[in-house]
Amino acid sequence: MAISAAGLSVSGPARAADVFDPDWLVAFGADSAFAFQLDTSNAGSGESSPITADYHLSKYQVTNAQYQAFLDDTGGTAPRAWPDGAYWAGKDDHPVLYVPYTSAVAYADWLSGQYTDWTFRLPTEAEWENAARGTDTYAYPWGNSLDTVYADGVLSSHCNYNTVCAAYVLEAYGDTTVTYVGGSLNGQTAILADILSISSTGALTGWYDTSARTGFVYTDLFQEIEDEGGNTSAVGAFPAGDTGTGLADMGGNSWDWTSSEIVATNGQEKGDLVNAIRGGSWYASSRSCATWYRGEGRAPDGGANTVGFRLAAVAA
Repeated sequence: MAISAAGLSVSGPARAADVFDPDWLVAFGADSAFAFQLDTSNAGSGESSPITADYHLSKYQVTNAQYQAFLDDTGGTAPRAWPDGAYWAGKDDHPVLYVPYTSAVAYADWLSGQYTDWTFRLPTEAEWENAARGTDTYAYPWGNSLDTVYADGVLSSHCNYNTVCAAYVLEAYGDTTVTYVGGSLNGQTAILADILSISSTGALTGWYDTSARTGFVYTDLFQEIEDEGGNTSAVGAFPAGDTGTGLADMGGNSWDWTSSEIVATNGQEKGDLVNAIRGGSWYASSRSCATWYRGEGRAPDGGANTVGFRLAAVAA
């Protein structure tokens, strides 16, 4: 199952080539006074984190096809979730997921060897937030309002977050009976439209309840979406959500790895030293897509179905 035009109003996707194009790099200046908007628990003032040198950030997240080119050249191992070692059909230009931080670094090192003018790496968390929020310190990459509208079964959104997936499945399967898989209601059935609901401004209920271990994510339909690579979209498919400098998908689609280490404050890795992730994903809430929001992070040797990466670069 892939993202569909059904139940969703977006412009056509920007096609990303199989080979990385340095023309996608957007320049940003050093900022010795940079400070995060919020702290690691998304509350209160954030700490200072000077950006000591100019840098560039890629407009797009690295795609399945681009990562496949790296694997073909190096003989590397495909992400664990790829069926039979190949990514899902029709997802050439979707962000690559299930890539550990260590493998993302290996990709950046490999790409550096393909170009004489650039050295590629993963961005720091400060570089990422600086690029996402812009000089106006926007709450979202495109501005200060989420600007999601849901009316007559059609969702208009600036980014791909969990409400996008919900709108699609409600339009396509709203009257369908689904079965709970795992969780407190394991084996029980329900009509999908009785589980999920979306407000006129895109607020979503019924996605999951971690304390009760129930909600849509515990159903067989959601399992099917996961098995087909998640409800990602082509990179650049939400141009209304681009930053003022032209960066795509800084909110939603997939989290971006950063090179910065933090101590996770929640989630399954709470208390562990992890790499910070930024930007939200197809699975995450709209709040996670805010420029100030700091994800709980992930262990560098683990891959997740919501985490991909984009590249930073400096002139060689």
